[in-house]
Order: sequence, then structure tokens, then C-alpha cells
Amino acid sequence: MNGIPDSLDNQVGLFFIVRSGLLLHSCKLADGEPCGSFLNYPFSHDKVWWEHYQKKYHVDFDYYPRGRIVYNKAEQRYILYYDGCIENEAEEMLSRFSGNTCQLSHDEHYQCHMCCDGYVI
Repeated sequence: MNGIPDSLDNQVGLFFIVRSGLLLHSCKLADGEPCGSFLNYPFSHDKVWWEHYQKKYHVDFDYYPRGRIVYNKAEQRYILYYDGCIENEAEEMLSRFSGNTCQLSHDEHYQCHMCCDGYVI
């Protein structure tokens, strides 16, 4: 998959998988937005899509598979939430975290048009 940095340590972010390529938006943990025990990327998929990709791809933000990387401060571990149809890509991203510091979590919230039965194009 194109676009995966060598390391995803010390970052939270969100991503889209578009035509086998990774569109990653991330920030350092120190710049993450606190939410209870978690640090999160401060922007939504919708906001990032409209600002960076809408004019290029001409579809809504939830058309392509997507996911999010958050950091659980209490457990000192990352969680990579992802659309079920990009499990291989999520596992490849998982390999970019050192040690056993990240867990994968399939999340129905991130369903793309192929995974959501009621999606209207």
C-alpha cells in the first residue's frame, strides 16, 4: 500500500484508503485532542475530506474505506479503528508501531459505500 510512513509511533490521526493508497492525516501525541483517557486527532474525516479531497474525488467522505488511530493514555497503547474491508491495510499499518503498542479494532462506524447496505450514491 502506498503512503505508509516507516513509523506511526507517537502519532494519532485519521486515514482513508483510496485506490490502494493511504491518505493519512496525523499529529504528534502532544498535539492530540484529549477526550477522557484518550488522545485523538483534532479533526473529523468529514472536515479533512472537504478541505483536501472533495474537489479531486467528487464523492462524500464516507465513500472510501477509512479509519482512525487514537491513543489510550491509561493503557499506554494505540487503537487503530478501521473499516472491515481494509483489514490487510490495517494490519500493514499495525506493523508500523514498535513492539506491542497498538491493537486493531474493526469498527462499523467506519463503513464505506461497499460495506454499508443502505449507502446511497
